[in-house]
Amino acid sequence: MLHRRGESDEAAALLHGVLDDLSPERGAVHSAAAHRLLGIIAEDARRTEDAEEHYVRALSLLERAGAAGDLADLCRLLGDLLRRTGRVEAALDAYRTGLGHRTAPGTTTLGPAPAQPPL
Repeated sequence: MLHRRGESDEAAALLHGVLDDLSPERGAVHSAAAHRLLGIIAEDARRTEDAEEHYVRALSLLERAGAAGDLADLCRLLGDLLRRTGRVEAALDAYRTGLGHRTAPGTTTLGPAPAQPPL
């Protein structure tokens, strides 16, 4: 919400505070969500290297936590960033990885994510 209101520095400071309070073992999914948001903030500020670092960190945390439900979205964000910076092959790899996670069952930041929608 702060970022949408143009208060990106305050939003980033709060997210860094969240990261300081979470241990990777106990809060990997939440840490990944914070890194995702920090990546979006950095990308909007045209700090593409910072954005890429946050997206890659978020992907790593989610993979270790088995939270496959959020991996597809992060791969899309990373792929879009890589494409915009002219790294087309790397972007395609990120998109392919995301497609592989698209139907995988797993946990999201909102809870369990089934592989297929319920009938």
